Amino acid sequence: MLGRVKISWLGHAAFKIETASGTVIVTDPYSEKTGYALPRVEADIVTISHHHYDHDNAQAVRGSPRVVEAGGKIVIGSTTIEGIDSFHDEVSGYKRGRNIIFKFYVDGLVMAHMGDYGQSMTQEQREALADVDVLLIPVGGRFTIDHAQAAEIVRELKPNIVVPMHYKTEVAAIDIGPVGPFLESMPIVRERGSVIELSADELPAETEVWVMEYSQA
Repeated sequence: MLGRVKISWLGHAAFKIETASGTVIVTDPYSEKTGYALPRVEADIVTISHHHYDHDNAQAVRGSPRVVEAGGKIVIGSTTIEGIDSFHDEVSGYKRGRNIIFKFYVDGLVMAHMGDYGQSMTQEQREALADVDVLLIPVGGRFTIDHAQAAEIVRELKPNIVVPMHYKTEVAAIDIGPVGPFLESMPIVRERGSVIELSADELPAETEVWVMEYSQA
């Protein structure tokens, strides 16, 4: 069996990804102005998709993490990270600026964190994301793509696992849409709690949406 990766949803667009070798990655840590309380988390790597208060609170992450906030490919230990340029809106960043999609190559898995993706997908982006196994995608609309646009991206890319993020919860103070409309458009939906453990040889054959719980641990 291949090494197992552990994924925890810390709320909003923040996840903790723990590789089999013990490397810890935190994506888009947020300010408490979001309504969420970022748990005490230590990391080796922090990725920042863009510099808005609900995505760029790297100083709240403990340890001395390397902060990755640009496009291009880098290797940190046994982890390869690729940043793909995109926009935060449908008008080439005019309203909300740029956004980085991050791909993580860990333990035989290819994961993608879409950040605050807000545009129609380009052919270059489709090609860059064609090999993704696990897709972390915003579905709440208003500041990002909405549930219908997210569903269309899922149908195009056909990842094995989709984890929705950046949507309205009982905790979230941000005015965005709930996850329900996205789930209604997906054929296979599973509740997965606050932590997922997964290896590359355990991927489902067909696309499944795994709904996670906000982890305060």
